[in-house]
Amino acid sequence: MQFDQFLKEVAVYLGLQWRPFQRRGIKRKVERRLTQLGLFDFETYLKRIKDDPTEHAYLSNILTVTISRFFRDKEVFDALETSILPAILRNREKSDLKIWSIGCASGEEPYSFSLLWKENFEKEYPGILLSILATDIDEKMIERAKEGRYKKSCLREVPENILRHYFRAENGFYVLNEVIRKGVEFRAHNILEEESFSNMDIVFSRNLAFTYFSKESQIKVLKKLATCLNDHGYLIIGKDETLPFTYPTLFIPIFQSEKIYKKFNPTDLVGLNEVL
Repeated sequence: MQFDQFLKEVAVYLGLQWRPFQRRGIKRKVERRLTQLGLFDFETYLKRIKDDPTEHAYLSNILTVTISRFFRDKEVFDALETSILPAILRNREKSDLKIWSIGCASGEEPYSFSLLWKENFEKEYPGILLSILATDIDEKMIERAKEGRYKKSCLREVPENILRHYFRAENGFYVLNEVIRKGVEFRAHNILEEESFSNMDIVFSRNLAFTYFSKESQIKVLKKLATCLNDHGYLIIGKDETLPFTYPTLFIPIFQSEKIYKKFNPTDLVGLNEVL
């Protein structure tokens, strides 16, 4: 079996799209993995992936590498600060705010939300309990996220006052304040294979499901996300991503350029501009 054929077959098995650009550098990583496992051909490795859930997860990680940084796509966080969070908190009846960051990698996204809340909302809403869940299929990445140690390149969009107040320089890295780290719960989780969580107010699913997953898998995930959000919840996807065609029955666009959607609720069609 040639590598191209292996990659096409394994992508279908993993529920991913077959994308030729993914081959750059991937072949070397896969061949290195074969050597580590003492295997000699791609066909044998494909069988190993199907028989071994651990290897299944390992290859998924290789094919869906996520590069992140703090406050990535500033316009998204601006919309959260000025429009989305005020709309959620207006006439808030319950005392908790639940956020889910899917494919959180090394934690930059959920930590960014925590910092946004700390700086702009915590004092004004002392009765609101913020709960941030961050998940990723890669347990090693989860452990790295918990450490909260970052290179300066990950922080180039962090406002100076936040960098000064919540990070300390240590041996060439910037270490995030423990108070912020403790405010995020990290778990290993596979959004495609496992059940979703519930009663979320905001879900971040950026640059994973709607970039790498097959159309069938995207629809499956989108339905899960609609179920896990409360009736007035918001979904945020990557700025270069597109929802599958079923989305109008599940979500309506709120900020089109920032790719922020609200869970579909017929009552929201009346006076939609009120939430903007």
